[in-house]
Amino acid sequence: MDFNQIKFFLALAETLNFTRAAEQCNVSQPGLTNAIKKLEDELGGALVYRDGKNTRLTELGRTLRSQFENIDNLRRQIRSASRLFKSGKTEELNIGLMCTIGPAILSRFLDTFQEEHPRLVIYLHDVPPASIPNLLRSGALDVAFCGRNGPQQPSLEYQPLFDEDMIVAFSDDHPFRERNVVPMIDIAHERYLDRLRCEFRDFFLEFVEQQQIELDVAFASEREDWILDMVEAGVGVSVIPRFSVVNRRLTARPIVEPELTRSVEIVFARRRDPAPAVTALVQKAESYDWAADLSAEILRR
Repeated sequence: MDFNQIKFFLALAETLNFTRAAEQCNVSQPGLTNAIKKLEDELGGALVYRDGKNTRLTELGRTLRSQFENIDNLRRQIRSASRLFKSGKTEELNIGLMCTIGPAILSRFLDTFQEEHPRLVIYLHDVPPASIPNLLRSGALDVAFCGRNGPQQPSLEYQPLFDEDMIVAFSDDHPFRERNVVPMIDIAHERYLDRLRCEFRDFFLEFVEQQQIELDVAFASEREDWILDMVEAGVGVSVIPRFSVVNRRLTARPIVEPELTRSVEIVFARRRDPAPAVTALVQKAESYDWAADLSAEILRR
């Protein structure tokens, strides 16, 4: 038994499809199939039922899956420890970032923190909001920065950092440029670019429905950069967080009637003995002068 066999089995257990599992592991399908068969021979029993397209785990496969996940996690920890040793680092920190949070403010904070902890390597992961609670509980993420829209989750700690208003973004030659503020009702009448990961998406769609407006959605995407590029090109308008506007060629205005604001938070799992790096990051976030960074960023724009 080797680590690759375990990795291949876990990919198959997740996808229940030999072709997709092979693509996920970047190997040929025959190679993955042979590795799974060899693993079954070593264990003395089938791990997967092969009934045409109805691939599913056997009882033995279901029983061993969690054990294999533990082994795979250990493999990752060993490789991580080796990587840290070779690089001269002593600890790593995995941080989840919602793609809707603009990089300018958080990058300054994280840069300051890393300078204070030079032997710490920080991994930044782009994660959808719905995945954050499970990733934190499982330990795949140490902390996450997010704009929550909904109730707090059990076993997680939430620390508010700063408030951020939502704005409407549009191309430089759009008529909205002549206004100081834009009512939501006027946005609803424009050709719209739908941000699928937006926390306020349901609220906006409900508002449009209540006003009995047939929203003209030109494009919808989870990719923030694609939406911003399309806004710049004049394809349509979009409601976005103020500090998500990383493209200086975009124009934006505050939204009124109603005003929309979100709270950006740092979130982490409750643990008896949190890692020192997690404790240090949370304490730094709590004492950091976010207001000064927000003001500086507003002046830059």
